[in-house]
Amino acid sequence: MGAETVGFRLKSDQAIAAEVRRIVLQQLDRATAELNAIGDPESDEAIHDARRRVKKIRAVIRLVKPVLAKSRRPVDAELKNVSKLLAPVADGQGVIDTLNELAVRYHKTLPRQTVAALRHDLLERERRIDARAASERVLERAIRTLKAHRPVIEGWQLKVDGFEAIENGLKDSVRRARDAMIATLIDPSPERHHAWRHHVKNHWFHVRLLEGRCDNRLIGYQRRLEALDGVLGEYHNLVMLREVLVADTRLPGKEAARCLRVVSRYQHTLRRHAQVLGARVYGEKPRRFVRRVKRLWRPTSATEEKRKPKST
Repeated sequence: MGAETVGFRLKSDQAIAAEVRRIVLQQLDRATAELNAIGDPESDEAIHDARRRVKKIRAVIRLVKPVLAKSRRPVDAELKNVSKLLAPVADGQGVIDTLNELAVRYHKTLPRQTVAALRHDLLERERRIDARAASERVLERAIRTLKAHRPVIEGWQLKVDGFEAIENGLKDSVRRARDAMIATLIDPSPERHHAWRHHVKNHWFHVRLLEGRCDNRLIGYQRRLEALDGVLGEYHNLVMLREVLVADTRLPGKEAARCLRVVSRYQHTLRRHAQVLGARVYGEKPRRFVRRVKRLWRPTSATEEKRKPKST
């Protein structure tokens, strides 16, 4: 198990408030350190990682939101702005990776020269995005925002401790993801898929946080969530690739149309896969899931042990 995975877990022998501060500050500092350059693949990958850390912080805030002081509100709003600021740079390589997957999966349908030309368009688009981000001093603005909120986070306190500190936030996380899945089944639009992915990612991060306090008995569930997040992320990359094919490519119309048909085929495959994974993950109702996690929860004090429900 990697150091990053271990670091993004609530330690079993510490108060929840202290762990929340430790984890958030750790992610904040690492994100700040990763925002040091722009304009090459390695730097853009680091920006992608930094944006992912910002998402982790916002997920932690949502988990403890019901018991966290109101001081978290401006932090969450500002972090949302940072995530949007970094998105154009962070997402570029993911779209190229998805094109490479299409080239392998549909090699009989997509000519190599078509894939090469489209990849060239994507790389040119990425260079334009990087140049614009550099001229607008995106990294400096993001770093300034992250550093400004560090003192506030250092003073965060929770109204309660133990499982009670995360119970309502966890229930809300599962409910939102489950409701978003149902909405996507009814209306499988790109917007619905994007919203579903957003809530799945939060839920996945929450389960990762809790594994250490549940004797690692949520790992199988966590892996299903990770797989679902991956499928929905690939779907999102296809949505962005479709936008390029419609409005930002120099491919001849016939070749662009060929690529769009392949994109649609792969999207259909991913939708079915997401539906199967989603049914496995969210077949359990939120209240029942939270009760199950509560039975697995390992308390840190005698007081918390007394509040822990007996297994049935």
